[in-house]
Amino acid sequence: MNHKRNKRRKPNRVRRRTRDVWLHVLPDDKWFHVSRGDTIWEALRSTDIDLAGDCGGLGRCGKCRVKILSEIEEPSDEEKALLDEDELEQGIRLACRTRINRDMAISAGEEEDATEYFNILTTSHIPADRYVPPSQLEPLIEKRSVTVPFSIQNEGLANLDLIKLGLGPEYKDVTASLYCLRMLCQSHDESQFHGVAVLHQQRLLDWQDDEQLNRRYGLVFDLGTSTLVGKLFSLVDGSEVGVSSCLNSQKRYGSDLISRLRYCQEHPRGLKRLQSLILKDLNQLTANLLAIADLEPDDIFVAVAAGNTTMQHLLLGLSPIGIAQAPFSPILTDGLIVNAGDVGLKLHPAALLYTLPMKSGYIGGDLLSFIMTSGVAEQQDEIMLGLDLGTNGEVFLGSGRRLLTCSAAAGPALEGARISNGMIARAGAIEGVSLQDGQLSYRVIGNVKAEGICGSGLVDLIAVLLQCGIIDKNGLIVRSRRKPARDLNVRVVARSGVNSFLVASAEESAHQKAIYLTQRDVREFQLAKGAIAAGIKTLMDELNVGVADIKRVYLAGALGNYVDRHSAMRTGLIPVIDPQIVRSLGNAASTGGSLVLLIKSYWDTAAQLIDLIEHVELSWRSDFNQYFIEHMGFDENNPW
Repeated sequence: MNHKRNKRRKPNRVRRRTRDVWLHVLPDDKWFHVSRGDTIWEALRSTDIDLAGDCGGLGRCGKCRVKILSEIEEPSDEEKALLDEDELEQGIRLACRTRINRDMAISAGEEEDATEYFNILTTSHIPADRYVPPSQLEPLIEKRSVTVPFSIQNEGLANLDLIKLGLGPEYKDVTASLYCLRMLCQSHDESQFHGVAVLHQQRLLDWQDDEQLNRRYGLVFDLGTSTLVGKLFSLVDGSEVGVSSCLNSQKRYGSDLISRLRYCQEHPRGLKRLQSLILKDLNQLTANLLAIADLEPDDIFVAVAAGNTTMQHLLLGLSPIGIAQAPFSPILTDGLIVNAGDVGLKLHPAALLYTLPMKSGYIGGDLLSFIMTSGVAEQQDEIMLGLDLGTNGEVFLGSGRRLLTCSAAAGPALEGARISNGMIARAGAIEGVSLQDGQLSYRVIGNVKAEGICGSGLVDLIAVLLQCGIIDKNGLIVRSRRKPARDLNVRVVARSGVNSFLVASAEESAHQKAIYLTQRDVREFQLAKGAIAAGIKTLMDELNVGVADIKRVYLAGALGNYVDRHSAMRTGLIPVIDPQIVRSLGNAASTGGSLVLLIKSYWDTAAQLIDLIEHVELSWRSDFNQYFIEHMGFDENNPW
């Protein structure tokens, strides 16, 4: 329970149970009654205090820093490894390693005056052959203007039967939701036999007055592990009316899915907690979108959600625990159509929520959306490669003849997590790195001083250092004899006996603390790119094709949109191939969801794709493990 107190007055201790202690959090001046022995992370996890962190409280990322203002304990071994001496002397500790054994006061960050800017991918790039003109739209929800024939208005027929007759013979089997029937008497009398029928297939969802005919809108949600995107579409012409995005609040329980699955396993109310967080986020996105278009929740009758299998389970309140371990079994893989209110979305009481079909525990509705957007299943001859680069590197390869998928556990390094100075793509993140006249140059999101480095910046940086020889073929940071590295060698600094590369000095950084690429960071990247490259090679072997056989490469997701394709090839993240055939599809998850929303036949297409896809489970294959080891290193040759 949260207790906010006057900062000059300490809470009364007399009535407190001896196993409880007070945690005082500044600068917000909030007091929390917590269990003695809990870590600060455990105590604040269910509150509105936002602690940084990528590992879900496992003591691995070193980012949940807080300053202890009261009596302080000796640092743990993990803290000594992840914090420098100056930080430890200043009372900086890790929230997940610091136990509250007595009343404690901490500072959990400073209030910021400016709104923080996050570079969340919301745009989509639809191939020209996927564009659908308004004349061909067949949205999931339709509205039809109905006039009941005067000749039968006073024959004593039921209101629903009158509407059926007004709709025409093809709607003779229409049914109605209970909500609609309860409201029908009043709304039908008010409309005086003229109105608008809101229909989903052969079901009447609502009866409205004539002015509501063209207020036809639907929502699409991209359920990302790190970020969430909501889009509002007009069902009249298919146009994108508004976009809203936010960070996924579930990140406080870990930046990767495994951490959240573990939380569900270890806490009886873990599933409910994670579901409540995503619903809070989605309802806020919805409110933002409705405000853009001056709409009310009752104007929305349908939403489509696409995400990985775990995220779709969490939204629906279904336990994802079976996905955590072999044989990685979800509760279901079918696409669902449910009442949105039953899930917890704040829309019209009769509104429906569509969740896209999934293939397996790690091939979800987001990759299916990517496949639909690419049009690969409609190509009989051209081999296409698709990469959704994120916490899980999800891959498809093939054509309409045979289509393979896999999921490579790349880890969160490509999203800036588990990198010593890594961060999500927000203001202050280095997003691009280049070498200009022998000097290191970098580009920062928001045009502010650098705070850290995000995924696209990490790929660029490693590519530049490989080119200069400062990172060798084994991934070691070394001083180089190559001419391009002449002015960069001074940035190679030995720290605790291991080389790091200085990216930005303390004077150049926003927090007056130097930003380094450490040897451990390079290893994290090698693990991520090795898993993705090995997954691609495994699928190529299974399909019996080579790199030359691939005619198109599509990238999806935030990293796929912002990463430089040359850097991705130089580091081995994607195969060395003609750059002209590599293209980003942007936020493909929302694009696939919009296809389903706007053209109802795509709902059947999604189900058919599940039957076409052959999923290759990499964890069971010895060749994947061999390829993973082979692709951990870097190619010595410059592909350009």
